Amino acid sequence: MHSKDCVKVAVRVRPFNKRERDAGSRCIISMVSSSITIQDPRDSQNRRSFCFDYAYWSHSGFTRDHRGIYVPEEPGGRYADQVRS
Repeated sequence: MHSKDCVKVAVRVRPFNKRERDAGSRCIISMVSSSITIQDPRDSQNRRSFCFDYAYWSHSGFTRDHRGIYVPEEPGGRYADQVRS
């Protein structure tokens, strides 16, 4: 009997790190459901889209609680913390 192997692929759009924030970086990623679109920063008309089995948005939509942990700004918002991911 042959077994069928499957690979599931997930992506997480993370927040900028300190170096990226200090450099004034801007987000060139957009996400709708499990589809990610990347925009060429030099050419706004040049975009590539990719579909994943799972996609999590963690780039924005969060605040830090009293312990310094990132939590969603609003319940049910799109920010995916470690628990939701």
